[in-house]
Amino acid sequence: MSLSQQQLNDFWSGVKASLPTMLGYISIGAAFGTIAGSEHFTIWQVFLLSAIFYAGSGQFIVVSMLAANASISSIVMMVFLVNFRMFLQSLTVTQVFPRQSTVSSLLMGSLVTDESFGILSVNIAAGKERSVMWMHGLNIASWSTWWLACVIFAVVGKNITDPAAFGLDFALTGMFAGLWLLTSISMFQNPKESRFKVLSIIIVSTTLLYILMYFFSAVVSVLIASVLGSFYAVLVNRSEGK
Repeated sequence: MSLSQQQLNDFWSGVKASLPTMLGYISIGAAFGTIAGSEHFTIWQVFLLSAIFYAGSGQFIVVSMLAANASISSIVMMVFLVNFRMFLQSLTVTQVFPRQSTVSSLLMGSLVTDESFGILSVNIAAGKERSVMWMHGLNIASWSTWWLACVIFAVVGKNITDPAAFGLDFALTGMFAGLWLLTSISMFQNPKESRFKVLSIIIVSTTLLYILMYFFSAVVSVLIASVLGSFYAVLVNRSEGK
């Protein structure tokens, strides 16, 4: 089935919207590719992890835990816990665009990421109407950039023995910190949102994370703090009658 000019325009508009994400994915993909290459993963293994598994933080977990000779069951459980939120995001995105084929829904749900979901959320909050093709353009451009960067830098990584010496182990944390900052700024600038409410959600979530890290690992603490922070946001919205 041929696409109309409007659908093509929407697709390329989605690609343009993904440019900030693409730049971030190049740097994070470079970090992952370099680390995987230094741990003697083959180019095909890096490609399959990046293009098929496509899990971002999950890929770093797989590589680091395999390098530490962790059991397969523990790796599967850890990846499941870290990436469980993607099930919810995928379901949410397909509900935003209900009028599409099953194949289109599966493609959209499979390629959605924290970053593309964040961009969509900001657009929805700003009252901008987006189409199915716009979302596909956003997702496909991000996905293509990710696995290309991972594969290319996996070749470089084979010549690096200590990625941590270059700060590459902090790249993923840095990217999420930047995304958190940009999302917070967008919410503050949105006239439909109460600045006090947004600030209170940030303070509550951050405080919870700080406390939880005394009792749990960083990964578990982030997951629990995110869930509790989300519940708090729901309660705040309900109290305001939204």
